[in-house]
Amino acid sequence: MTKLAEAGGIFVVLTFVHFVVDWLFQSHDEAMRKSHEWRIRARHCAVYALSFLPVLWWVDLSDWRLFAALNVLFWSHFIEDTYVPVMLWLKYMRQPPQFTLGWESDEKKFWAFLEESPIGYILMIAVDQIVHLTFLWPVVWLIVSR
Repeated sequence: MTKLAEAGGIFVVLTFVHFVVDWLFQSHDEAMRKSHEWRIRARHCAVYALSFLPVLWWVDLSDWRLFAALNVLFWSHFIEDTYVPVMLWLKYMRQPPQFTLGWESDEKKFWAFLEESPIGYILMIAVDQIVHLTFLWPVVWLIVSR
């Protein structure tokens, strides 16, 4: 039970850092361009991953675990910020009519759904954040399994 409480507390701290960095340390221009421009996305993900260093040092994470945690934080964020995982969820789980009609690419259908549907952007943000938060759990495991 103690390990579960420790894991939950660490997850809360990591979640707070996630929201501060992913939402407050990102300009509107960066948010709009990162899905299509890998350099902008890489810079955002580097800032994101490195922003966790104070917490990772505070919990005394070092050696290969620190390296692994930073890689999980960077690469999961880099892939998620392409919005491909959200598009796949939309296409295969949500299955709006826009994905069953027409000849357009999935990416065009994805952005059209967001613009046409009142709930589109809310769904995109919610699924995006759920994926981001899910990838904090491997970092929690690296910390509590020392």
